[in-house]
Amino acid sequence: MSNRHGSAVVTLPSDTEILITRQFDAPAALVWEALTRPEHIKRWWGPEWCPVISAEMDVRVGGTWRYVCRMDDGTELGWHGEYREIDTGRSITSTEVFEGFPDAESLNTMTLTESDGVTTLTTLVRHTSQEHRDGHVNSGMEGGMQDSFNRLDRLLIDFDSEQERFRRVAARFTDVVESVPPAAWSNPAPCDGWTARDVVRHLVEWVPGFFSSAGIDLPVSVSVDDDPAKAWSQLRDALQAKLDDPDVATSEIDLEHVGRQTVAAAIEQFVTGDIVVHTWDLAKAAGVDATIDHDMAVRMLPPMTAMGDMLVASGHYAKAVAVPDDASVEDKLVASTGRDPGWTP
Repeated sequence: MSNRHGSAVVTLPSDTEILITRQFDAPAALVWEALTRPEHIKRWWGPEWCPVISAEMDVRVGGTWRYVCRMDDGTELGWHGEYREIDTGRSITSTEVFEGFPDAESLNTMTLTESDGVTTLTTLVRHTSQEHRDGHVNSGMEGGMQDSFNRLDRLLIDFDSEQERFRRVAARFTDVVESVPPAAWSNPAPCDGWTARDVVRHLVEWVPGFFSSAGIDLPVSVSVDDDPAKAWSQLRDALQAKLDDPDVATSEIDLEHVGRQTVAAAIEQFVTGDIVVHTWDLAKAAGVDATIDHDMAVRMLPPMTAMGDMLVASGHYAKAVAVPDDASVEDKLVASTGRDPGWTP
């Protein structure tokens, strides 16, 4: 993946508007991910000299956002707004207020379009007066914006790694775990004979056992029966710590019946993909949003399809479920594991 440092273009289509256009060598799904999760915003938004120290986002119509940056001298700068329109994966319209000038609220529309793996991000900033627009343009915003987009470039490059793919997938599973209503933990899951709690139990029990044979310790001290969310978070953090340590991630281990490979490759092959599918299982069981990582679905579908008969013979998955040719890649992935994309409890 390449980068386009310093390539954002700023134009003034009217007396009250600013149009910002920037391309990224990454799929729109990954750019959307970077734009809509606070843990990513902290890594790229704002100028180099004033990094984000706090990012709060409730990405839904009527939800609010607030970012706080801190300068070298300790001065804190804040921005906030409200989400007005959201077309998931494609566009967001929200208000923006720089708290140093609370009367200069703008209405911003960010739009993503993808072509041949290149995503164009356009941001149309609509001010209420030419005075406010000119004040924004003359504030030095372009330099800070170029810094931000350059860091977003680097983050999108990092996204193409085992540790960042795990971080994204694990964050989505965490969202689902934390949204399960207490009474729903006993709901049936798409996996025959499992409940929602058993989906978490499966990961928390088999993953540490699988890696322990290779000398990789993934301690989980909390029972899934007592607190499934905490048990999962302990496993998630233990796995992420292995991936974030370059010495551990690149070290080679021997796994029974698998052979020798790096820790990072083993986590990606046996855990990250499993979490993607089980995110769907848990969400379906709990009756919450069952969206799974699009980039991972695109990445996983070809090998899952190619290995279908072998996976069925191994007992890991049931025979693939037939779906229409125009089904989404997410539905095709779920179907390739023997699950019915239309399953309901």
